[in-house]
Amino acid sequence: MTFTKDSEQEFAGLSLVLKPAAASTRSVPLIEWLPAFERPLIWMATAPRGGVLKVMAVLQQPEFYPELMQVICLQISRNKAVVWQGKACEVAGVEVDSSSLHVLQIPLRAEEVLPPTLGRAVHAKFFEWIGNANPALTEEVHQQADFPGALVAVPGKSPQHKYLRLALLRSELLAALLWGLSQDIGKDIALTGVVCRLEDCVEIVQASSYEMLAELPGKRSIALEFLSPTSFKQIKVIQPFPLPELVFGSLLRRWNAFAPSALQFPAVEWSAVTSSFEVQTRALKMKAGAEIGAVGWVKYEFPDAEQAKIAAVLARFAAFSGVGRKVGMGMGQVKLKEK
Repeated sequence: MTFTKDSEQEFAGLSLVLKPAAASTRSVPLIEWLPAFERPLIWMATAPRGGVLKVMAVLQQPEFYPELMQVICLQISRNKAVVWQGKACEVAGVEVDSSSLHVLQIPLRAEEVLPPTLGRAVHAKFFEWIGNANPALTEEVHQQADFPGALVAVPGKSPQHKYLRLALLRSELLAALLWGLSQDIGKDIALTGVVCRLEDCVEIVQASSYEMLAELPGKRSIALEFLSPTSFKQIKVIQPFPLPELVFGSLLRRWNAFAPSALQFPAVEWSAVTSSFEVQTRALKMKAGAEIGAVGWVKYEFPDAEQAKIAAVLARFAAFSGVGRKVGMGMGQVKLKEK
């Protein structure tokens, strides 16, 4: 599969919406519900939200989702009664995911205390999962100058509990990642030699598109929160302080690397200023040594209206893309700090 930034995928994913129902003689296990669909298909549980139960249909290749949608619609007209995880349900609807930007979260429990830094291990697992579904896509991502997402292990309720947060900047990565993940969900994996169990529930905590973000109004004042050590390559040295031209220059470069051509921004000579901040340096252990970066929050002011518009878009994009160096290994995790 060849990727071009201007190619549009109508389907990034697809989910069934289920509601509890009385047991019926017509109820069949969900895995047997679509006999007419002959391609490999896996059903994956998602975290319930607002009492709504959704089950994702996972395919190796996203181009087969339109075919799956047709089969599902036909089957709903014939029989809505299914059994999912031992419970009788009714198929109440179908949701199509056409987003190009996603953030996934999977709970992780270890048998012993995990090291504070899992960057390289999570990075390796990401490529393993993608490769299980689409080796050609994995090789393509390896060869890209910019990593198409951001990966981090977020602390949980205990030293043995973490959340894997996997952000994606390309729509076709979702199907491949979910397919690879499905082989390990609910099972034990090894991270840095520690046995961990991936909980059998994947949550898409954020989803959007370049088109939606591009419509955001400008903001003259923007505060960003740097959640993991963040640093930048400035000429020939590493700069840990998140200067406005480094932060928004990094985000602009990543936006233009993955957004459709019609939505890309021209080069910007940033005139923003840092109005207030509360940051500290923190070390992130890597294989070759420690990486020093900034964590905390910084507030930026944009006196130029056009720059304020671009900055507002990039600030929202930051939650998906990360900022600065080594975002694929846990660095540069950032979010918009709301009032």
